[in-house]
Amino acid sequence: MGKQIDHLVLCVHDLDAACARYRQLGFAVTPRAVHPFGTGNALVQLDGMYLELLAVLDPEIIGPDNVDLPFSFAVYNRNFLRLREGMSMLALQSKDAHADRAAYSEAGAAAPEVFDFERKGETPDGRQVDLGFSLSFASHPLLRHGVCFSCQHHHPAENFYFPEYQNHPNSAVAIDQVFLTHWAAEAVEEFFSSMELDGLVDVGHQDELLARYPVGDCVLPDDGFAGFRLLVKDIEAIRAAALSLGAVECGEVLVLPPAHMFGVMLVIAQQKAA
Repeated sequence: MGKQIDHLVLCVHDLDAACARYRQLGFAVTPRAVHPFGTGNALVQLDGMYLELLAVLDPEIIGPDNVDLPFSFAVYNRNFLRLREGMSMLALQSKDAHADRAAYSEAGAAAPEVFDFERKGETPDGRQVDLGFSLSFASHPLLRHGVCFSCQHHHPAENFYFPEYQNHPNSAVAIDQVFLTHWAAEAVEEFFSSMELDGLVDVGHQDELLARYPVGDCVLPDDGFAGFRLLVKDIEAIRAAALSLGAVECGEVLVLPPAHMFGVMLVIAQQKAA
């Protein structure tokens, strides 16, 4: 069995504006949280996975650009936002971040030391709970703007996932595929296959993805994640909101262009019956 999505990191300049847009699309969005290393986020929680809307909140405490320093989540995402908004990272579920690091190295990825951090979370009724994570990053020379990492949670799911945040008016339930466009798509696809992600990450050239989802004159990255496919229980529950935000109907799916979703192509599909 291949690896499963833990979350997607979606970098935005204006966190409040991004939260408002996702709420307009019918998502329940968690309150903002602050990281101890200069970034902050708000989440869209789905069934065992989530979208992380991430912004730089305190640039003064983010470290400098220094190739001699270990990989830094905050520096990487700060620098990503200097280029564009969009999906900067794919996080995978993990039971052992250290074991994942060893596997990533064996697959040929650059895998720095595991990064551990803790922060407080807030429950829907306002209580503070402990959250802790271990992150194991895996990068490839061709993917400077498309890093993957394993995310090991150190506290019970009850400290993180809440039904109140998973019950979306638009009936969203899961992400089942991530799109990546790259000028060297064949080489990148081989890398993802070695990482057991070939069924999860759909790698292609820009023109190939736009031929499949013709959403007008939009620009996709030529070296990173272009977007993702969202599964909903009832596509009619999201149709009106999506169309109001500029979605295009492509066969049975709705596609929101990157220009309307902070640099992310969002493909919305009806979840198939079990």
